[in-house]
This record gives sequence, structure tokens and C-alpha cells, in this order.
Amino acid sequence: MTPTSPGARTTGGADKAERRRRLRQAALTLAEQRGFAAVSIDDIAAAAGVSRRTFFNHFDTKAGALFDPAPGEAAQLADLFVREVGTDTWVALTRALKAFLTAEFRTVSARRRILAGQPELNRFLPGANAHLEEPILDWLGSRGITGLSARTMSGMALACVRESVMAWDSEGGPARLFEILDQMFALAAAGTAAICAAPAACTDTAIGKTTPKACTDTAIGKTTPKAGQTRSRILLAAERLFAEHGVFAVSNRQISEAAGQSNNAAVGYHFGTKADLLRAIVEHHTTLMERIRERLLRTRSDSTDLRDWVACVVLPFTEHLSSLETPTWYARLAAQIMTEPQLRELAAAGLQDAPNFYTVVGGLHSRLPALSPELRRRRDDMARTLLVHICAHRERTLPPDVDAARAAWSATAAELIDAIEGLYLAPRSNFKAVV
Repeated sequence: MTPTSPGARTTGGADKAERRRRLRQAALTLAEQRGFAAVSIDDIAAAAGVSRRTFFNHFDTKAGALFDPAPGEAAQLADLFVREVGTDTWVALTRALKAFLTAEFRTVSARRRILAGQPELNRFLPGANAHLEEPILDWLGSRGITGLSARTMSGMALACVRESVMAWDSEGGPARLFEILDQMFALAAAGTAAICAAPAACTDTAIGKTTPKACTDTAIGKTTPKAGQTRSRILLAAERLFAEHGVFAVSNRQISEAAGQSNNAAVGYHFGTKADLLRAIVEHHTTLMERIRERLLRTRSDSTDLRDWVACVVLPFTEHLSSLETPTWYARLAAQIMTEPQLRELAAAGLQDAPNFYTVVGGLHSRLPALSPELRRRRDDMARTLLVHICAHRERTLPPDVDAARAAWSATAAELIDAIEGLYLAPRSNFKAVV
């Protein structure tokens, strides 16, 4: 066999690694440009110059092309640890992780931008860095740190990396990411006691200042008045921008600016991801509507009248919207959530802590014995769509006067109760679907 001259062709292993690299870069680029949902596996394979079959030799799913760890990443981090000699262990660990993030910054920043627009992909993120724990534990073991101590240190370091990336607005560039990361690492090094050492002095890592204010006690869920006001401003700004422009079209930077926050990482600091922010908006409104349902159920829970149960469906939404300061935005946001499957999943999760909602649904269904479960489900969907979209239309056309707006909501509620009651009572037509 004639030996191949050096550099004439790569080895099979190198070829495979190169194809995987091209697929990863193609997936990241296309998902950034078009959005994850709009990109197919065939698109990724074509952009990487390989076949669909080759794609599946490297990744099982489209999400895997974005988030599966690269085979050499663990070894890459291990090599960085080798260079850390004679340094404090925590300092060496954090320095190696920062060097790793620097080397992988293209991938990190692309993932962050994709996640900002596609919050449902957050579930893949933990697995993207889980493989880094092994080289960290091996290195800590070489320094005599093992067992729970090693796992605690490794877990703290990786949590700092994960939370810093999620709190970071990628438009801020690498300097801002490492600024947040240094703050996280410093807090972790000092221990939880340093996060809230005394009522008179707490570090606000979102703005990098120490201010004389009451501390946030995350263990018991208390927040400072200032932090609470900032969260409220962010929630209101996000709700308005989401309603006006669409959830996926609005960045965390735009929300921070609209909320009057000079720091573009404020949204990430207070809420985490865009999905977490949207969930907080839904949970806020759900909690208030649950109180209205509770009040209605106190007087109607024994009713056998279908109209009373339809009212328990309609009035929590319309009364809540009527109670908000005009103009309101939530009905229009709810309409988006209803029509977008990815957002609908987030909203459905918020109803897990809404027992009165399920009581109302159960009471309504008990008044509809003539409907089969399948037909009842379809009419539930129709009723929900009618309720949300009519309220969204009403919200867009509300008069500016407060009393006139409340009267409009009252009239809308009455009309919706009439329409939804009629929808449930309508006879079923006997017809065959046209194919």
C-alpha cells in the first residue's frame, strides 16, 4: 500500500469530526436566521454539504444538532485544567471554565440567541453542559477533593455558568457575559451568607452595585421593595410589548429599556429566560382570576343551571380585565398564547396551581350529560377560543374613559355568556365530513 503523504487527506476520524462540526454550525446559523421551527433536518444537511443520512450518523434529532455536546469538549476542558498549577482550587476551576467559554463563545452566544426566541428549547440546555462534570470531578479528585465536596463544588460552578448565560443578553457581547459570570463566581466563593450578609448592605448583581436596602431572602421568598417595583415594571413592559409585537419578536433588551432599566440584563436577573418571564405574567393573572372564581363558586357551586357555570367561565376573565388600569394588554397576549402551541404549553403549566379553574370546568361538564366527551371537548375549545378572541378584540377597542371601559366589559361578558351557553346547548348536526 502506498502511504498517504501528510496533509494529502484527513483520517476517517478527522473527516467525521469535520462533518459533525459543519452540521453543528449549519444548525446554529439557520436556527438563528429563521427560528428553530422553520428549519428542517434537510435544510441543515444541505447547508453542511452532507446527506440526510449523514446527519443521522451524528445526531438523533434537530435539537441534538444544537445542544448535543461535541465529543472533544470534555477533553478540551481537561486540557485547560492541566494548565492550572499551584492555584487556589476554586480560582483555578472558574478560570478554566471561563477559558472554555471563551473558546466556545460562538456556540454559546448562538444558543443564547436561539433560546431567547424559542423558550421551549430551554429543556435541552442542562444536557448541553452535563458532560463537563466528569472532567471537573476528575480534576478535583487529583487535588484530593472527592465525594460530596467535589460534587458540590462542581455543581456550584456549572450552575454559575448556566445561570450567567441565561441572565446575559447576547447583544451585550462577551465582556458583559464574563462580568456577570465573575459576579456569580464571587458570590458562590463567598457562600450564601455573603449574598445577604446584613439588612443594610446587599449586592445587586444585576447592576454590580452595593446599595443600602433590605436584602432578598430567597429561602423564604421575600423581596425588597425596590426589587418588587422593578419586577412589576418589567412584567408590565413585557406584557405590552408581547401584545403589540408578538412574544418571539421582542428581545430581553427591548423589555429592559421599556421598563426603564439601564442594565440590559435586568430581565434575566429578575426572571431568567423569556419563558420564565412569560410564565410569571400568566401566573400573575391566573392568581387574580382564581380569586374571582373562588368568589363566584361560593354562591354558585350548588347550581344546576348551565348559565351559572358558563358565567363562572366568562366572568373571571372579563372582570379581571375590567379591574386593570386602562389600556390593558393581557387579552391580546392570551390570544397569542392560545394560537401558538409552544406558548400554550407554558400557559397550561401555570394552571396547575389553579384548583378553582378545574372546579369550574368540572361543574360545567356536569351540566352537559347529553354531550359525548369528544363533542364536549370540541365545544370547550370553541368556547375558549370565542372567549379569548372576543376579549382581545374588545381590549383593542376599549374607550379611554374608565367608567365607559367597565361598562363595555360588562356588556361583553353578558354577550359572551349568551353565546357560549347557546354553543353548548346547540344540537349536533348529522352530517358526514367531505373528503
